Amino acid sequence: MAAELRRSERTSDFLPLETRVIDASSGQELAGPFSGRIIDISAHGACLLMTQIMVRSFHVFHSTREAEDAVLQLVIDQQPELGRHVLTARPVWLHLFRQDKIRAFKMGVEFIETPEVKQMLRVLADLCRDREARSAWWKKHSQS
Repeated sequence: MAAELRRSERTSDFLPLETRVIDASSGQELAGPFSGRIIDISAHGACLLMTQIMVRSFHVFHSTREAEDAVLQLVIDQQPELGRHVLTARPVWLHLFRQDKIRAFKMGVEFIETPEVKQMLRVLADLCRDREARSAWWKKHSQS
């Protein structure tokens, strides 16, 4: 069994989000939006389920890792239940996801903000609301 290396506990979810790639220094959008879902989240990172990972020649994982100033901007906009939250992250890993006829990608991201920042604490508190109801479908239909 592999040792658990995560710095904080992850919680299952199934939250829609929009992912954009931006230049961290200028704020300019480089690619996106890519639609996806957060399938688990912690104070330090998340696992995203992405149905699309390329726009023209831009690959959300590889192109972002190759460009020094490129970061992921994760936009969660669930008005009025959870409000609008924008998180900044870097991609860490990417794996193919297969479940019956579903083909997608799971991407691990690490948040750039530290968990002690008030914004991150507010985001995590907001996401706790109705999390079980959102994650029930994912838990029922995924093998992992």
